[in-house]
Amino acid sequence: MIWRPFLSREYVLPERVYIFDTTLRDGEQTAGVSLCIDDKLSIAEALSDIGVDIIEAGFPAVSPGELDAIKQIVEMGLRPKICVLSRCDERDIDLAANTGADWIHLFIATSDLHMKYKLRLAPEQVLSRAVEMTQYAKSYGMTVHFSAEDATRSDFDFLLKIYRSVKEAGAESIDIPDTVGIAIPYIMRNLARMIKEATGIPVAVHCHDDLGLATANTLAGVEGGAEIVHVTVNGIGERAGNASLEEVAAALRFLYGIDIRINLSKICELSRLVSLKTGILIPKNKAIVGRNAFSHESGIHVHGVVSNPITYEPILPEEVGQSRRIVIGKHSGTHAVQKILKEHGYDLDLFQVKQILEKVKELGDRGEKVSEYTLLTLVKEVLKGEAKPAASVIDFKFWGDNNMNRIIVEMDFLGKKVVGEGESEHLVHASINAVLSALKEIANDVEFVDYDIYYPPSEERHPVEAEVILRIDGHDFIGRGLGRGIVHSILNAMTSAIGQYLMLFRRQGLLRENT
Repeated sequence: MIWRPFLSREYVLPERVYIFDTTLRDGEQTAGVSLCIDDKLSIAEALSDIGVDIIEAGFPAVSPGELDAIKQIVEMGLRPKICVLSRCDERDIDLAANTGADWIHLFIATSDLHMKYKLRLAPEQVLSRAVEMTQYAKSYGMTVHFSAEDATRSDFDFLLKIYRSVKEAGAESIDIPDTVGIAIPYIMRNLARMIKEATGIPVAVHCHDDLGLATANTLAGVEGGAEIVHVTVNGIGERAGNASLEEVAAALRFLYGIDIRINLSKICELSRLVSLKTGILIPKNKAIVGRNAFSHESGIHVHGVVSNPITYEPILPEEVGQSRRIVIGKHSGTHAVQKILKEHGYDLDLFQVKQILEKVKELGDRGEKVSEYTLLTLVKEVLKGEAKPAASVIDFKFWGDNNMNRIIVEMDFLGKKVVGEGESEHLVHASINAVLSALKEIANDVEFVDYDIYYPPSEERHPVEAEVILRIDGHDFIGRGLGRGIVHSILNAMTSAIGQYLMLFRRQGLLRENT
């Protein structure tokens, strides 16, 4: 549901909102995070690929390495505008201009607290410096984006005065930073509206998440007329972080119906990249990009989702590059168990499913986590050899020499034994190639689409989980598997996907005769 018709009765929403991503600047200020130049270049390229409008590439005055990284990002010739941060200081501005960036993000603190204890300047001195440095930056021909640091704790009349003054000095846009995350949506909405009315130039909002309101405050700023939003991938940043790109972008598109030029189908890929480069894990329950964002355990919910996904999902997972997961636990019902087992190639009757479900609930009541591995173990206990999965790995061997890994895998597809071989410099890719080699014995059109490897906490009994997407005869199948290591988990995940293919096409009578 899009709320724009209701919001438009009270607010004048912008038709277009520009995404100002500050992952490489404010995001890198996260405690314990330090990005090398190659990391920054990779993230910048991914941000450009997903469609952000402005990339804040860094703060040139921080270090020579920071300056060099920014220059290299500028030289990449990416589509977004490249912006750099600068204090209201001539030396900072000189460095910023030397990077070749399109925009300069000038800032100076305007709250009484900051002016007295940090800057040790009187308000008129701060005003004078803001104006002079805006003019100085303009002399370099840069687009000036001006921030009044700690705006939400600043005297409102002084805030308006400084914004009007820098506008007259040549600033093309202004930003309202909620520097320590103390704003509430009502305040941010009205600040954006009044400052927009007073200046007549584009307004941005920069919200921190100290009290968990960064996304809400950012959206409220848009309701007040802000056309630019400052965000970071995964919401990383100082202290509790910033408004997250994925949350703000998804809300603007799906709830507000506002034009953003973001390719949301790539947002999870970007999220994982930033997590990998920064070393900050994505919480499982993180909105949009977390593993549990589209996971369902409750029997009522699973039944609804299986019948029609939008019963318990606000958007389809595919729209944000995610996939739906049905998780087994004490709250599960027969639909969940049946779905998971079919994904692994088992077609059980209702009595058998209920037997397994009873054991699942017993484990759950004892506080034990029921993984897919546990579920498959229960299946074997219940079936006692009565049935076999549609696809399974009989055995595999792998070895390596001269930087090349080779794998031979023996598989069973509906009772037909097939051997596949694969090789690659990377062990995972060798495993994938081996299974694809075997699969081509029974399928006409086979394509490997993507994979992910998950490493749960070390105390868990089965440490490695893999997820793969296979395209077989024009259909996509998502397989998940657990194993003792990467190879084992990848093979099990591939087998899970193939099992789904075999179950589907066996029912439809479309399998090749030799299976």
